[in-house]
Amino acid sequence: MKQVLLIAAVVVGLGSVAVGVDIEMVPVGNPGNASDTHGAGYGGVDYEYNIGKFEVTNAQYCAFLNSVAASDPYQLYAADMGGGYGGIVQSGLQGGYVYSPRGSLANRPVNYVSWGDAARFANWLHNGQPIGTLTGDPV
Repeated sequence: MKQVLLIAAVVVGLGSVAVGVDIEMVPVGNPGNASDTHGAGYGGVDYEYNIGKFEVTNAQYCAFLNSVAASDPYQLYAADMGGGYGGIVQSGLQGGYVYSPRGSLANRPVNYVSWGDAARFANWLHNGQPIGTLTGDPV
């Protein structure tokens, strides 16, 4: 199952480029599946949902950052993303930040993303990849 999401315009370098985040999804189902009876009782599924088939890449997270984090009020970009095991570079000044994949790491999984950052990314995908500052709680 492939879910194609809307295209978001992001500012890259000298102009606007249409970039869409396309996440391949797989269904998780079997509502009513009982929890594991041995141990902590995890594994029960009460409803069907979709989950990403692959890790979110640096390029996909850059599209998100370029859409909503020109000022980055929620600190969706972590400084560690720019070096070491990170794959995203932030340039510009606050209010005009631009994000790009570091070197040849565009298709590598993004690192240094908190639970809250991931929730905001998921909401951004779910809400059609809007452009502008995110508001409200991450879930």
